[in-house]
Amino acid sequence: MIIREIDLFKGIDYEVMNKIAGICTEVFYPKGIVLFRNNDKAEYLYILIEGTFYLEVKNGGTITYSLSEPGEVFGWSSMFESGRYTASGICATDLKVVKIQRDKINKIFNEHPAAGIKIIRRLGNVFSKRLSNAYHDLLLTRRTDSAQSVWVNDNIIPSAPEEEHFESKETWSDY
Repeated sequence: MIIREIDLFKGIDYEVMNKIAGICTEVFYPKGIVLFRNNDKAEYLYILIEGTFYLEVKNGGTITYSLSEPGEVFGWSSMFESGRYTASGICATDLKVVKIQRDKINKIFNEHPAAGIKIIRRLGNVFSKRLSNAYHDLLLTRRTDSAQSVWVNDNIIPSAPEEEHFESKETWSDY
């Protein structure tokens, strides 16, 4: 896989791409390896080349997000100030990835801030899509059989029945 072809890096200046390519390492991991755990220090950004990778969030239950498309990005927490992974990452199959060290890419971003901003915005899109998918999945699993519901603070609140509005013949001038 050519790093320039990955959506995250498309349109980045040639000089900057050469620097980024120079810090990328292609790594193979066997099935079952845990690359990182929730709240570990986030040292690496990963780009999937081949295989399937699971991101798992556990908090009373488990939510698993599966990545299997070449070019998908994970470990994006390494690009943000908190610097802690927000999920655990497990190789569901044998896995080949591009691995980028946080400190090295941040040095490039400091030298080329416009490229850094472009890449961080694209990582924001990755985050936004995953969050949107998680909301969708959560709502699907939280529906009751009899009616649609809203999940608020660990309580299921049935949606209000459809009602006709403004049936009254009174008008504002009656008040």
